[in-house]
Parts: sequence; C-alpha cells; structure tokens
Amino acid sequence: MTGLIHEIRDVVYGFVQLDEQEWEIINNPVYQRLRRIKQLSLTDMAYPGATHTRLEHSIGVTQMATDIYDSIVSKKSARDLLAESYLLNKGGVDRYRKIIRLAALLHDIGHAPFSHTGENLMPVKDTETKRRYDHEEYSVAIIKRYFRDIIEEHPINANYQIKAEEVTALLGDATKSSFQGILLLFKGIISGQLDADRADYLLRDSLHIGVNYGLYDKNRLINCIDIGQMQETGDLILAVQDGGWHIAESLVLARYQMFTQVYFHKTRRAYDYHVSCAVREVLNAIYPDLGGCYPTVEHLDDYIKLDDWFMYGKIKEGLGKKHGDIILNRTHYRKEYETSLLPKTEEEEEFNKRREKLEKSGRDFFEDEAKTKWYKLDKDILICDKKSHHVKELSSISPIICHMVNAPRMKRLYAEKV
Repeated sequence: MTGLIHEIRDVVYGFVQLDEQEWEIINNPVYQRLRRIKQLSLTDMAYPGATHTRLEHSIGVTQMATDIYDSIVSKKSARDLLAESYLLNKGGVDRYRKIIRLAALLHDIGHAPFSHTGENLMPVKDTETKRRYDHEEYSVAIIKRYFRDIIEEHPINANYQIKAEEVTALLGDATKSSFQGILLLFKGIISGQLDADRADYLLRDSLHIGVNYGLYDKNRLINCIDIGQMQETGDLILAVQDGGWHIAESLVLARYQMFTQVYFHKTRRAYDYHVSCAVREVLNAIYPDLGGCYPTVEHLDDYIKLDDWFMYGKIKEGLGKKHGDIILNRTHYRKEYETSLLPKTEEEEEFNKRREKLEKSGRDFFEDEAKTKWYKLDKDILICDKKSHHVKELSSISPIICHMVNAPRMKRLYAEKV
C-alpha cells in the first residue's frame, strides 16, 4: 500500500490496514449502512454476544482475502503457473490483489435488513421459475451505481486502471464475458467452499458468541491454499496443498458444528420466522404495491434506506403487528417437536401427527426445516499435489467428508404459547 494508511483494530486479525480509497469506500453513507445490519440477525436472542455487524465482517473478509492471495502469490510455483497461463507479471499481481480487496470489502453491500433472514422477502426476478433476487445481485447493482466513481476515479486507481465490472465479476456478475479466466480463478477467494467469507465468519461468529465450534487453524489454512491444475484440461483452480488437507476438513467440520449449535438453534430459528413476518408487515405498510417485498434493484435509493434500525423503528411504531410485538417482548413461539438431523420414518410420521393436532387446536404455528447442505460435492474442495499441482477431491480422501454429503433434513414445529 502507498499513501496514507488507516488502521482498524479487529477481534480476529488484530489490525486491518486500509488505503485512502478503501477508507473512502467505508466512510460512504451507503457503506455505513452495514454498521446498522447485524451479521446474525436476532441470534442475540439466544446468544447475547451476537451483536456484531456486516461492516465488521466485511472489513475482516478484506483482510482474510488479502492474506489468502498474498500466500498464493508468495509461492514460486503458483507465480510460474499464473505467468504461464495468464502472463501475470509483478504489476498484474499487484493489480489483482487490489481487485480482490475491493470485491471483499464490498461483497455484502447489498444485504437486506437482518441479513439472510430477510432474503425470502426479496422480489421475484423470474415469474416462471419463481426465483427471487439474492443479495449478491443487489451488491453488484449498488457497486455499479454508488461506488463506481470511487473505484475508477480515485487517484489510487491511476496505478491500476480497475473497472467496477472487474470488481463485480468476483461477486458473480456475468455481464462481462471478457472478465473470465483469471477473474474466474480468483472468484474462489471471495465465493466458494473454502473462501475468505466463510473463513472469516466462522471465527468471528465464534468469538463474539463465546463458543469454540467455529474455531480452526487460520494460519495453517492461509499457508496451505495454492494454485492447482486440472490434469485433463490444464485449467488453473484454487486448491489446498495435499500436506494440509486436514485443515480443509476441519473448516467443513467447523461449519457443521456452527450450523447445529448456532445457526439452526431453536430460539434463533424462531426469531428468523418472527422477523420475516414482522418485516413483511412493515413492507406492506410502507410499500403497499410491492406485495410485502423489498424494492427491486431498479429502486436502489429506496432499498438502501432500509436497515435493522429502520425496521426496529417501524416495529416500535406497531407496523410489525403481532410478530413485531413478539420481537420487542421476547415472547417467541416455542418448539413443540423436532426430528433428528436425518429423520427416520417414525419421526416423520410423528411430525405429521403433531402438525395435524396443531391444525385442529386453532393455535398459530409454523414449520421449520433445515435445507443447507453441510458439503456440496458439485463444489468439492480440491487438494493439489505440491509438485505436480494436479488436483483431487477432498471427498475422495477424507472418510469424514464423504459421509457428510447428505443434506440435513431436521424439521421442527413451533407454536404460540398457550
């Protein structure tokens, strides 16, 4: 980094350094909105320490992504592969480092209030498939509209000539087909099974909540990430050196434990439901023509006005109705029944009986089901030979991982208190 450097003290990394351009991004009012969106929605209803924000996490991901990238390009064999396949010289190494930092810093800029809890209220993008917009699409749109000038016109960019579309390409923006190749390779640092986002939130969530489930050897992970090569095609891909495949395994296990103990905690999930219902009521009140959904990406000025603080204010005014009052008074629906993570037939039958009983009782209730996979074989973490750089799948060498491919199907019934 050149010029004035700003430092932010961080619970995970100690200090995070930011240059003047990155500092200007953070101080932009649109970015400061992330300070008013909690990372884990209302998880603090179960774990009072879970009050950290998307802003804190985004700064952390910037440091983690930088550490991963610096570790990769510090390896001579990786630099040689990048030079051979993409003609990447020293100037190119510095330029893509900057693109990765900007993408990491801005990767969550499009989150709705209450983070992932609000994603079922995103507007429908495709009426045929019923697919809704996701927060990444909002991030891409917000970057192009509100941060393009800071990215492209800031004096620091005179050294790099970075376009906003090169940043959004790392976030899944497919509008520029020319930005494939090396950006597609480095996209794995921002979004993948072993990305900086996941690596940061597991540590950060654990530290704030006060649990050890998400802890892993961060330095070992950073040191072991390398460039692998597909034996059949010669394509380059991010991978973990074979001598450190256990650290990749431990990250998957950390996510599994955080899922079972924190992210799918019974009280947390109850508040996910109440938040969704309350926010829908608020949206119906302030945007009566949107069907209880957020404004679309064509109405970003309206969208960025919305954050947790805004929603809390409307809930305190009574616009959240019944579920808003439940949030304010912590009188959430209680768990009536739950199956195991991989339910047996008799559990499914008992679940149906309990649901029928609740339907007849007249009590308000809802169903909840775990849908997140612990491990996705179509995005298998790749392990590379340190000498040849040829890759193989983690699931082929880890007996633990190969037994984690089944998606959890735990189901719960919640009902209002009698």
